[in-house]
Amino acid sequence: MALTGKAKSGSYSIIIAVAGLVALGALMRPSPVAWGADTDSPAPSGPGETVRLEPVVVSASRVEQRLRDVPANVTVITREEIEQSPARTVDDLLRQVPGFSLFRRSSSLVTHPTAQGVSLRGIGPSGVSRTLVLLDGVPLNDPFGGWVYWSKVPLESVERIEVTRGGGSGVYGNYALGGVINIITRRPEARVAQAKLDLGNRDTVDADLLVSHVTGPWGVSLEGNYFRTNGYKIVREDQRGAIDIDADSTHKTFNGRVEYTPSLTSSLFLAGSFFREDRGNGTPLQSNETETGYVATGGRLKTADGSDWQLTLFSHLQTFSSTFSSAAPDRNSETPSLNQFDVPSTDAGANLQWSKRIFQSHLLTAGTDLRWINGETNEDFTFNPTLDDFTRRRKAGGEQFLTGAYLQDIFTPASGWQVTIAGRFDSWQSFSASRVERNKQTGAITRNNQFDDRAEFAFSPKVALLYHATDQLSLRSSFYKGFRAPTINELFRPFRVRNDITEANADLDPERLIGGEVGMDYAMMRNLLGRLTTFWNEVKDPVVNVTKGIGPGTVAPCGFVPAGGVCRQRQNLDRTRIRGIEAELEYRPFLYWTFSGSYLYNHTEVVSAPNQPELEGKRIAQVPRHQFTLKLGYTNPALINFYVQGRFVGDQFEDDINSLKLGDYFVMDLMLWRPIPVPKLSAGEIFLGVENLFNRTYDVGKTADGVVTIGAPVLVHGGVRVRF
Repeated sequence: MALTGKAKSGSYSIIIAVAGLVALGALMRPSPVAWGADTDSPAPSGPGETVRLEPVVVSASRVEQRLRDVPANVTVITREEIEQSPARTVDDLLRQVPGFSLFRRSSSLVTHPTAQGVSLRGIGPSGVSRTLVLLDGVPLNDPFGGWVYWSKVPLESVERIEVTRGGGSGVYGNYALGGVINIITRRPEARVAQAKLDLGNRDTVDADLLVSHVTGPWGVSLEGNYFRTNGYKIVREDQRGAIDIDADSTHKTFNGRVEYTPSLTSSLFLAGSFFREDRGNGTPLQSNETETGYVATGGRLKTADGSDWQLTLFSHLQTFSSTFSSAAPDRNSETPSLNQFDVPSTDAGANLQWSKRIFQSHLLTAGTDLRWINGETNEDFTFNPTLDDFTRRRKAGGEQFLTGAYLQDIFTPASGWQVTIAGRFDSWQSFSASRVERNKQTGAITRNNQFDDRAEFAFSPKVALLYHATDQLSLRSSFYKGFRAPTINELFRPFRVRNDITEANADLDPERLIGGEVGMDYAMMRNLLGRLTTFWNEVKDPVVNVTKGIGPGTVAPCGFVPAGGVCRQRQNLDRTRIRGIEAELEYRPFLYWTFSGSYLYNHTEVVSAPNQPELEGKRIAQVPRHQFTLKLGYTNPALINFYVQGRFVGDQFEDDINSLKLGDYFVMDLMLWRPIPVPKLSAGEIFLGVENLFNRTYDVGKTADGVVTIGAPVLVHGGVRVRF
């Protein structure tokens, strides 16, 4: 590896090289036909020239815009690109996007759900997300803890995914500190049935059936998905003991959607899903289960005056349970440490939006939304070997109510210019919150906290400027503020991973972000597109797991900490800073070939922490300084199609004090596929995918006692996809 992220001089060399490449392209003669050009551009004149029609996206501004008219760095993953990837989950697919990361580096297939919070551009990764994830416009972030169940969304049901980096709170509000990920599913089609059977090593099965039909104004689609894998041992091989077993996983998903479109100006929909997941978390005593249902309804109406009205109503109902254990130093035995036997949560929400074009130069959008959340944890802790049972029981939780109103004007003052001004007012309320602990055998109350009701308010403005200097060159900049309220999980639920204990904090304040970015999109030559973005963000009152002490012994506020364990508590630091550069290139030299690459340089630090001065100057935990992805593709249906992807992630720290380092790594993935003629079928193909082609072992987590968990080994899978 030439790029390891360990040499500071190497970091600047990469940045200079990328900037130099963009500058070199600026000196070249622009081509009239290029990726991202207007859809009315002239047709290609040679066999090696292709025109790629740019998509229409909605995630950046809540209204439909052509990609080239969006003043933000947006990545769109199309249906074609989804089928060309060996990834089997949405999060694994998104790892090719610069700046995308989960709290853990490992796939959601083997990662505990509470470690699946998503971050963009290193905005404070943790179990809770600092990015809003939408499924057809409905929040997918868990109502109780803010993480994301990525397996809820089978890839076969996805039409495209829009990833908008940069603060999106100006129109979206809570969670959108780092940006927005909008997953858009496939709409009903007339007389369509599609099936996929995908089998892989480690006894992996992925089966999916999607059927849909349209008759008159009615459309309906139904999908069933089943996934099972034996997984792999998640602890590094040289540290394993008798208790280390494969982290297996099974989930089932059912999705349904009904649409009614009586005219071109009106439509209604009803959608719902059911999801059941069962996981083993790497030892006999550790497992978790989730069962959740979702329903959404709404519609769209375009009136005679040119107004566009949209209404969405939704609700989630979920139950979750999980067991945790404490392992002996030799990992040959384990003791139960926590049993979360019931974690129910419910939410209900709505969004009403109006948009209209005024005087041709103003596109106005206004809306209001709300989300009510109710969640609690019921768990047993403090295990007594003599009784062979837990001695204490805890119930903690509460309710939240978030409301917001937003206004946006996309103004075109002159040809080639676009100004976006947006503002949003948010209200967050926390109420009916408590934490009660009692002796499980006697019922005596040992702790009784009834927390005060709280209310916070935030105003999140955004100003963006876009200038189309030529048909090939666009310049963009934006300034924004963001807001994220602490979750019920962060406020009231402590948790434990092996011997490491993290305490809740009912006094947490909301996080607030201020930031900006400057970027350019340039078709440097025929079929060569480059993007370059520099960004700067500061987060006020970021919620961080702060180290309070190391066991063995009693450490406030955690109580007794076992040997090799550590006590942490969620606390607000004063201020963190995140600065970086994103660079992307896509080159289509010939009809069948595509090359693309992306690079992210991310410099993070704790700027101010008066209550924990030892953290000042430290890097933010779980954020690598360097990431890059390279992809080479060849698509020729008459022969064979393949994609090769290489992905590098630089070193990062597991903890706030930068004492637990996770090394850098590079993995390669491969996808092969070919259409096959199948009698009486409209389409068919066979495919073969390989993830971590060279079976690279890399760290994804580390505890205070030195136990290292690892990422997925080589995973091989293949199958058939047919369309009736």
